[in-house]
Amino acid sequence: MFTECREYLIEKLREAGIRSKPYTSMKKLRTSQEAHIGAVLFEEEVFDRSGAKTRYSDQTGAQHKRRKIFSRETTFSVVIGDPDPKKTEDIFEAFLSALDKGIYMDGNYTPIEVEESEWVDDDDSILKAKVAVNVKVKFAGGVYKDTDFAKLADIEIESVSK
Repeated sequence: MFTECREYLIEKLREAGIRSKPYTSMKKLRTSQEAHIGAVLFEEEVFDRSGAKTRYSDQTGAQHKRRKIFSRETTFSVVIGDPDPKKTEDIFEAFLSALDKGIYMDGNYTPIEVEESEWVDDDDSILKAKVAVNVKVKFAGGVYKDTDFAKLADIEIESVSK
């Protein structure tokens, strides 16, 4: 899930107008000398036990049961910066409008939520950009286990009582 989410955000940054390769580590971001910048940085990942169950049919029509073992919330910080404050805001708005409500990973729908954003100017930032925005994006997925239903032919009835 981590890799798919990060690659998804990098793709959306490029669609929004980030020309350079987005950074994926804070160390490289801090040493960067670029003024027009984009970054996707891992924030945190939280797990919760879950017992949710759902039924689904595969392409052949066979019934299966999918159990959600853990709820998994992965949060990334997306950094957008540019020397021109108007350009930063335009890229930021394009990024937000490019985000989908959710994505499918391994057949499971993962909702995407934008949590908060923080604007900083050149005095408060380690970046060369005049204005930068840091927005947190959360993916609410899970860890799943699939099981099949027992086939009726595999069941043997030994006795019936009233």
